Amino acid sequence: MTQLVVLCGGLGTRMAAVSDGVQKCMVPVAGRPFLSHVLDRAVRPPVDRVLLLAGHDARSVRELADAWQPPHQGESLSTPIPGTGTPLHVETLVEAAPAGPVGALREASSHLDDEFLLVLGDVLPPDRGDLWQALSGTLRRQQAQAVMSVAPENRSHDPGNISVDGPWIDRYDKGTAAPYIDRGVRFLRRDALESQPGDSDGPFFGALAAQRRLAHWICDEPIIEIGTPDRWRHACDTLADLPSGPCSTPSRAERQRR
Repeated sequence: MTQLVVLCGGLGTRMAAVSDGVQKCMVPVAGRPFLSHVLDRAVRPPVDRVLLLAGHDARSVRELADAWQPPHQGESLSTPIPGTGTPLHVETLVEAAPAGPVGALREASSHLDDEFLLVLGDVLPPDRGDLWQALSGTLRRQQAQAVMSVAPENRSHDPGNISVDGPWIDRYDKGTAAPYIDRGVRFLRRDALESQPGDSDGPFFGALAAQRRLAHWICDEPIIEIGTPDRWRHACDTLADLPSGPCSTPSRAERQRR
C-alpha cells in the first residue's frame, strides 16, 4: 500500500480575519475548501491510502474526507483508482492537543507506513502526475531519510530558508535568507521520526540537513498557499478558472449548521 499524509491541524492565527474560526485548509478557494484542491493534486497513482491529521475544527476536515471524491471520472472512494486496481481509503486522525507538525506525525506513528508522501493542507502541491515517483525515487537514489521539495525563493511570498549542496539540503533555517524555499511537500521514512529531534520543522529538518540525510527535489513552479488573507486572495484569483462557484468565506451560522 502507498500512503499520503496531509497535515491539516494548525490554528491558522494569521488567517483569522478570513477564516472566522474555520480550519485554515477548509477556507473556500474557487468555491471549494482549499483542502479539496490539495487532495485533487496529491491523490494520484500509486497513492491508495490517505491519512488526514486534524486538530482545530477537526469535524469539518472529517466531513470533507467523507464527501471528497477523487477527480478520476467521478468514481466513488470504493472504486479502484485507475492504474492501481486498489480502492482508495481515507482516514482522519484527531490529535489530542496541538503538537506541532512533526509532533503530530510522532503521535500518529502507528498509523504511518514505513515510507510516506507528506503534504501540507494549506499549500497546493505541484501539478505533477509523477509526484510520488519523483520524491520516492530521489529518496532511494540518495539513500536519504527524507526528501523535501524546494523551489527558488522568488517563487514564494517568503524569503528563502534552504541552501543546497549537490543532492543534499545542507541548511534549513527560517531565520537566515537562502536561495531556496520549502514548498510544503516531503517524502519521509518513518524511522526518521525515531532518530531525529524536534516536534516542529526547524529542529527536525535542520538536524536531518546537518547530517546529510535530507535530499532535495527542485520544483520550479509558483507556490500557491493560504497562510495569510492576501495569499488566500491570490489563491482565489489563481484557481478561479476551475469549474466552481464563487470564492467566499462561510458565515458562523453556516458553520453551526454543519
